Amino acid sequence: MIMEEWLIPLICGGIVFLTFTVEGIAGFGATVLALPFVAMLTGIDKAVPMLSTCSVMLSAAIVCKSFRHIDFKKYGFILLHAGPGVPAGLFLMDHLPKNLLMTLLMCFMFFVGIRGLATAKRTTPPPVGTNGGKQIFHRVVLFLGGVIQGAFSSGGPLVVMYASKALPDKAVFRATLSTLWLTTNLTMITKWTVSGTVWTPQLGMMILCLIPFVLGGLLTGDLLHRRVDQVRFRILIYSLLVTAGVILGFNLLRQL
Repeated sequence: MIMEEWLIPLICGGIVFLTFTVEGIAGFGATVLALPFVAMLTGIDKAVPMLSTCSVMLSAAIVCKSFRHIDFKKYGFILLHAGPGVPAGLFLMDHLPKNLLMTLLMCFMFFVGIRGLATAKRTTPPPVGTNGGKQIFHRVVLFLGGVIQGAFSSGGPLVVMYASKALPDKAVFRATLSTLWLTTNLTMITKWTVSGTVWTPQLGMMILCLIPFVLGGLLTGDLLHRRVDQVRFRILIYSLLVTAGVILGFNLLRQL
């Protein structure tokens, strides 16, 4: 059964509203949760730039509203190590099979989601290690997180692994990561604009249709951010991450 064309923006809008509400609460999760569902409707080539543009709108709004909560020292550390991974991810997206990259993303979703569920009930995340081995591990994790961000604009699940320990306060966590997503997504959008191979009138119209849903997610998420119980929210986020990985896996199996 072929879906009516007018239904696609509406369904994508509903997905964007729900997932951007999640990011409005926590500062991450929108793209990594939305991508498997939106990609099934529009294809991965359209879904990534579309969600990246929507993410810029959301991140910019959060940064402007929560500027005083940004930890610029941690932001600089994350950007220093994740930033070089972004062009590597962009290169991989252009030169490797999309299904292979989507399979890798699915594995990261499962890994981060299940790991997060195992530690979600901790009131305060354990501190980031300071010894040499831990430092090297965290630097590698952040670089790989940048690769995932560059390939899928997925909100860097591996970056979140580090940030959840380094930024235990939820307001600082949200503001600092939103600053990071704003930086990396603007870099990607600039690259696509210079290359001239991504933007089309149809994609532009789809993005315009999604703006009300982005704003709705921002307002709802910001309201819930002040009220939600942090432990229960962590459980919800990581459960959704695992669920998105399952659906992405089924989508990949259908293409075999």
